[in-house]
Amino acid sequence: MVVWLTVVLNSLGDRARQASRSTLLPLVVPFLFLIAVGTVVYAWLETWTLFDALYATIITITTVGYGDLSPQTASGRIFAIFFTLFAIGLAGYALSSAAAIIFEGQHAKLELKRLEKRMKKISTLSGHVIVCGGGILANRAANEFSRRNVPFVIIESDEVRLKHTLLWMHGPYTEKRQRHYATLEEVDLSVEERMTVQELAEETGILYMLEDPTDEQQLRAAGVERAFGVVAAMEDDRDNTTIILSARDMARRLDNGKLRIVASAHDELNIHTLYLAGANRVVSPNMMGGFSVASQMLDHDTAEFWDQMLFQSNEQMRFGDIKALDHPEIIGRTTDDVRRTLSQLVIAVRRDGEFLYAPEPTEIVLPDDVLIVMGPHLNQ
Repeated sequence: MVVWLTVVLNSLGDRARQASRSTLLPLVVPFLFLIAVGTVVYAWLETWTLFDALYATIITITTVGYGDLSPQTASGRIFAIFFTLFAIGLAGYALSSAAAIIFEGQHAKLELKRLEKRMKKISTLSGHVIVCGGGILANRAANEFSRRNVPFVIIESDEVRLKHTLLWMHGPYTEKRQRHYATLEEVDLSVEERMTVQELAEETGILYMLEDPTDEQQLRAAGVERAFGVVAAMEDDRDNTTIILSARDMARRLDNGKLRIVASAHDELNIHTLYLAGANRVVSPNMMGGFSVASQMLDHDTAEFWDQMLFQSNEQMRFGDIKALDHPEIIGRTTDDVRRTLSQLVIAVRRDGEFLYAPEPTEIVLPDDVLIVMGPHLNQ
């Protein structure tokens, strides 16, 4: 009996605490107070019973006014005038506030369902890439993954930056932008720019997490133990270092020793540090940008070919690498056979840690060779 009573009291206490935290409570209390005041004042001024006074108060607040019971004294009528005005004002405010609270609650439930659905999809990913960051560098990397049908998930804590990333992966938006740049034609971008992150993600089919990528729990939620790689593309090299350390440690503990980590270094002095943290490859946007500028100046046709291949052509023409062991049919055959068999032009061969540039068409492919090729992307 004592145990049961304790359970009941605890349950009542929990309900009371929940009620005290409810957003509707501040709206209910003034109404109850208003009913109590009206009941007491009507009973006092009109010498009604409490029940009749309560009845009059309710029909006054609800503006029903059946006419069967109304104040007869001057003081009662004066009170009724001000009481009615105050009650109508309070009722209007309460109803609009309650509607807003209900709408927000429904919206929150919908967002929760969307989040659960998105996280369920992320939990099924395997062999994917986790893109940490939502800046320009991360955007271009994600674009390339999308074009090459590599599954990926973007983690970015800044909603504005994440939206900008998704916009530049939204087909109609980028087409309008490119048309404007090419012809100076006026285009309407407002439709896409008014879209939410969720709407953009649904139209582009991109999975994202609006979270801090430096939090190792978010890397775990993104499936670092099943991932092929992690891209650390934050704007602060310190954040990239944190991501690398967390991802490498978690991959080791979760038995994903083949996890590949590629990071960006905005300060060339931090390149060595990022390698020490565990990155497989560190890219300096400034160094690559400088090389591109020089190419545009000195080798403008080559640079234009590169731009066409990466940004303007719809063809999936790419530089890539092919492991001979992944394609047994080319082992023991020539590089010219590779061109005919796989439609890939062999630019170089990596053999015993060294690169053989511009190999002869008669060069024989060995089992441990890695071929550096140019051609349509191969789904490996």
